[in-house]
Amino acid sequence: MAAIHEYSIRTPFLPSHVQIACNGTYLALPYTKATVGIWSMKSLSSSPVQLEGHRKQISCMCFGNRHSPTLLCSAANDFIITWNVEKARTSVESGQQVRGQVISKGQGYVQYVNFSPNDSLVAACIDKEILILDAKSERIDTRLEGHTANVNCAEFCPHYDSTVVSISDDRTFKVWDISTSCLVYQSTIISASPFISLTMDMITPQFAVGSSDGQMRVFDLTYGNGFRCLHHLDVAKILRRQREAREQPLSSPERTGPTTISSRPSWQLDQSPDDQLVSMTTDEASEAGESILGLYYALRPNEGGSRTTSGGGRKPAFLQTDDTIVRDLLEKAPMLLVATPGCLVQVNAHSYEVASYIDFQDPLPSESFIEETEKCISLSGSFAFAQAEDIRQVWCLAGSIFQKTVNVLKIQHPSCIPSKSKPLTNQFSETLRISDDGAGDVVIKEQIDSGTDTDAEITVLSSTPLLVNSPLKSELVPKTKETTPPKKGKLWPPAGSKKSSATDSQPLTFKTKIKSSGYTDAPRMNMFSPVTSKSRGGSAGSRRSSSSSSTSANRTLTKEYPMDAQYPTNMKVKLNVVEQPIPINCIAFSDDGQNLAVALSNKSSQVFKMPLTGKGTAFTGHNGVVNTVSWSHSNQWLLTSSADKTARLWHKTQTEPVLTIDNINNNFTMDKEGPKAVDKNNPPFTKEIKHCRFYYVDKFILLTNGNTMYMYKYHLDDKPKDDIKRYQTKNRYKLVKSLQMDRAQQITALSSVNGFHSYIVLCAGSNKSIEVFDMNKAQSVRVVPDVHTRPVHTICQNEGSTYVSHSPNAYDLFLTAAPTDGIKLWDLRTNRCVRRYDGHMNRVHSCGLAFSPCAKYIATGSEDRTAYIFDIRAGTYVHRLTGHTDVVSDVKFHPLYPELVTASMDGKIRLYSDR
Repeated sequence: MAAIHEYSIRTPFLPSHVQIACNGTYLALPYTKATVGIWSMKSLSSSPVQLEGHRKQISCMCFGNRHSPTLLCSAANDFIITWNVEKARTSVESGQQVRGQVISKGQGYVQYVNFSPNDSLVAACIDKEILILDAKSERIDTRLEGHTANVNCAEFCPHYDSTVVSISDDRTFKVWDISTSCLVYQSTIISASPFISLTMDMITPQFAVGSSDGQMRVFDLTYGNGFRCLHHLDVAKILRRQREAREQPLSSPERTGPTTISSRPSWQLDQSPDDQLVSMTTDEASEAGESILGLYYALRPNEGGSRTTSGGGRKPAFLQTDDTIVRDLLEKAPMLLVATPGCLVQVNAHSYEVASYIDFQDPLPSESFIEETEKCISLSGSFAFAQAEDIRQVWCLAGSIFQKTVNVLKIQHPSCIPSKSKPLTNQFSETLRISDDGAGDVVIKEQIDSGTDTDAEITVLSSTPLLVNSPLKSELVPKTKETTPPKKGKLWPPAGSKKSSATDSQPLTFKTKIKSSGYTDAPRMNMFSPVTSKSRGGSAGSRRSSSSSSTSANRTLTKEYPMDAQYPTNMKVKLNVVEQPIPINCIAFSDDGQNLAVALSNKSSQVFKMPLTGKGTAFTGHNGVVNTVSWSHSNQWLLTSSADKTARLWHKTQTEPVLTIDNINNNFTMDKEGPKAVDKNNPPFTKEIKHCRFYYVDKFILLTNGNTMYMYKYHLDDKPKDDIKRYQTKNRYKLVKSLQMDRAQQITALSSVNGFHSYIVLCAGSNKSIEVFDMNKAQSVRVVPDVHTRPVHTICQNEGSTYVSHSPNAYDLFLTAAPTDGIKLWDLRTNRCVRRYDGHMNRVHSCGLAFSPCAKYIATGSEDRTAYIFDIRAGTYVHRLTGHTDVVSDVKFHPLYPELVTASMDGKIRLYSDR
């Protein structure tokens, strides 16, 4: 269980509007109306230490940040007093009177108090002001004013000692600097509801704010970043989903009697007992409310133990790779606890996915009652959190709204909840499946295959061999004409036949001599002599150029990508792809980094040689918008897909396609004479081809059409041809396997690895899900529903580069992006989102995604005419590439150099470098 009820403490009045306190060692609550009681967390049933000094009802209590000594601040309408807890305990044991330090008198009603990081100052929220008080004397250090409504909370930043953040009912937050006595930042009106809760992240300079309408926002506190909003989580929507999941079994009960259909108005109908139960449950749930009353950043639990390699021994030096980034991404994440009146939600602080959901209406296991083993908690109005001695646990105090009781709970980190001898990957899947129930649920389709293990984890680098009937073993071998041997008793060749000679292919003539008409005379001058066919052998000059290019390619392969390079920031080249502004849909680098392909909306694609200096080579032939371009691993072939329901294969030196895929099954009948008849067994594609990719190291071609993914084998005839035979193509393709996403109307994104052999193919559907296909088994092995709030438009796998190597776990990372829902980083093995990246604008268009070859950075386009670069281990962007004049539609990193190419909707590409 994620929560355990430890104890219930009675209070003299309702604690719902009182700031209660806990620091992991002690907890402070009102013992009487004017007396503070301090309990030890190790013995909650023992008598508390009573602190007397107030004359009016206590409204706020807060512990200091240090433990030697431990300070406590209590506030009422008459005084604000600081107490030394250890000194007070000693005085009580010796029978002496406990005295505290009065730091303010007659200030009025105090809404909130908080200590500075070194416990030297106290921030007190009084009406519309914040008083910064000296914790050791009765002196006002600073008065902060400017809010137009009551200040609900003010916190010192743990990273900058003199920084204070305040929130108010005026729906704004302000950042103050006490050392310089100035207002650093004042936000605009952000929410439609007041801000009522605030917490600071102890690890990263950021803070979270909760509002009364169930919205939580995380803001960056780093100076120079503009205090921008990093993440926005709709907690109210999460609560509604959980409520619907609970009500679903009640709303559809099994009826044993007849069904009544009535035309009377609803207010005249007789309500059945089942309907009454559903309505009562709905009313009770709606009374709980969605206000965020408490927030807290819990520390990340320690992994424990030494990390060993999967092989069990130490790898040689040439096989060792730096997997620090992968370890940082996959380690246990800290949790952000969100408290509402009726429930407690644990949110992953890296991915902002729901990790666990604790409903106070459900009975919790209790350790404080001997007779009662379970405890139900009523609605709560105030919360306090503190890290326990065991870093895997968090103390939670919940003050009831209707009872004079404070419940003490112990919250466990979701990843530390024991499971019945299951590996860690299955624990994560089970946690998501149980707790999120629709928002982050992972459904795994377990297909039983003979001779395979269904519980084996899914990875991009598979260690299992190909199956006997695997479609990846399929090959397209062209048929050769076999000469029939002569029959017995007959001579070969037949009588009267002549031996073939070179004259057989000459033009047909009827006379040995033909009277010349003058056209055979030598021309007076040679205008030009076009070269219509180039052979691979070629002339000495072509052989010399090809040898020089191969030498340069070999020289390039000996280089390595600089792993310690910084992200690109300086624009080096700006190039117009076409004269008129034409949207660019996709760009792609060849694996050797020497060519850049661009897909355009004017029915063409272009290839530029690197570096970008001149005009590119245009490839025309499509009758619709070119959607995607993809390079082969050999860097010789280019694959394009278009809205004209075809995909075409090009050689990078020829402007005519060598293969056109327009029928579903094959193209074996393309050279037959006469008008083409529609073959019912081989129909053409009915929808546009959205995506295309080379797969399995150029052995196959993947296409998506509608909700189906097709895998083709193909054969290319690369023999030299003359002017006549070059139109008689022998290039063929044939369908190997087709797989459908059953619950989606269309495949919106496709991703696969072509640089090495991998069985995994990822597809995103219009139903907001991702389906993982194992092409070795030719079946779906996993479905992840509700990946984003809207359909995914881009999937990007971490393929690395030809010039860099990563640890095997790094290739299991992939990115997804959807409109209005940011970017998510997923781990294929653990079925979970490990990071979330927000800050860019993406509402309609597909803006592209790219991993850097070093896997340290992520690039994406944006609709605000800017490209963003994210640090993969942080939740915010590190740089913005400005200067674009339209929406940035795609981005790609250079495979060899720390360079980035961006493409925009106005037909321009820009090259950025780190120098």
